[in-house]
Amino acid sequence: MLKPKRSIVLLFKEIHEGNELAFNELFLAYYDRLVSFSMTYVKQQEHAEELTSELFVKLWLKRDTLTGILKPEVYLYIAVKNAALNHLRGHKKSTRLWIDDEENTLMQESGQDKTELETKELSRKLDEAIAALPEQRRIIFRLIKEEELKCREVAGILNISVRTVENQLYKAVKTLADAISPYLGYHPQKRSGKKQVLSKLSVLFFL
Repeated sequence: MLKPKRSIVLLFKEIHEGNELAFNELFLAYYDRLVSFSMTYVKQQEHAEELTSELFVKLWLKRDTLTGILKPEVYLYIAVKNAALNHLRGHKKSTRLWIDDEENTLMQESGQDKTELETKELSRKLDEAIAALPEQRRIIFRLIKEEELKCREVAGILNISVRTVENQLYKAVKTLADAISPYLGYHPQKRSGKKQVLSKLSVLFFL
């Protein structure tokens, strides 16, 4: 995951001052992850990209107001979430798709060794299990495990309590452990405490 060279707080400060290089750095560091987050709501890549692009345009046009934003990263995610929800309301779409459009095809190239194939198969099973999680649980899991946000930050983005985030994360990990245990031949949570499970599976889930 691409990280900005400087802190996002500093980037916001420089963007406020009209620094285009800072704006470009912020764009490169956050565009893809914000598109991915928007996709959890709108389900279509084109719409997610459009909403994210519009966010950055507004950010630049309203750069004079950036000094009042205390938590820039949380602000970006909340802005994208609100834009996505407004988009859905505007199009009056009530149907929710619970399966993400992800590439789950296992490549069968000649010459691939057994270990590589097993790794790809496990990754495919995990992708399917993550996509099948309830929407809020899936969003929480991805924001924490893929975007590396803190529980408190995710709570602020989704407007829920930190305890709810922690509980939903644990339930997500437990569900994924149950899903892959037949493939592994053992249950990742067996004889492990709650914190140990989260620690171990955070490595297992992203091979």
